[in-house]
Amino acid sequence: MKAIFSTLSIAALCALVSAAPTRVAKRSGALVTSIPASRYHVIDQNHPNTDVSATFGSNTAVISRSDTTLDVDTLVNFEIPDLSTIPGASASSTCDFVVFNAASVSGSQTLQLFTLVSEVDLAGPVTFNTAPSSNQYEGMYFIQEGATTSSIAVDVASFPCQFGTTMQFIMRPQNDNDFITWTQGGAGAVPVGAFIEIRN
Repeated sequence: MKAIFSTLSIAALCALVSAAPTRVAKRSGALVTSIPASRYHVIDQNHPNTDVSATFGSNTAVISRSDTTLDVDTLVNFEIPDLSTIPGASASSTCDFVVFNAASVSGSQTLQLFTLVSEVDLAGPVTFNTAPSSNQYEGMYFIQEGATTSSIAVDVASFPCQFGTTMQFIMRPQNDNDFITWTQGGAGAVPVGAFIEIRN
């Protein structure tokens, strides 16, 4: 009986370990300010020539893939203020990507973040086939569900800030059978959604 219990305990422990990120990137320095996502645009590989924004709206992110469907990715904008208007920031400040309090997650709970080869107007029609290609890899992020949770940077802790510009990214699923979604909220006591944290 003792041997069986030990085997079950080890199996349970292995399952918990495998569900968590294998590496965790160290967060950068002190927080200066948080910039919420200003707009989302979901694109669906299952409907590659259709603008599906009417279905999801401009405040909701969906990142998913399953055995029976292709990628659903989300483009996202962050309006980064001019450096001179951010008290405490400097030219050496860095940007961290973080997601707080996702509504629902399953599978690996991990998304990949990329820049795009060119900027696209998220207010206009954008389909899976017309969206710009991904460019610079900006890391994997383990997304957690529910109140008072935040994402965990797996391999990229921060990247250079582009002050005075729109920083635009595409969020993609990491594995098969992944599903992640949230609807952007504010940056109050309980922030919800994706943010760029400017840190020193």
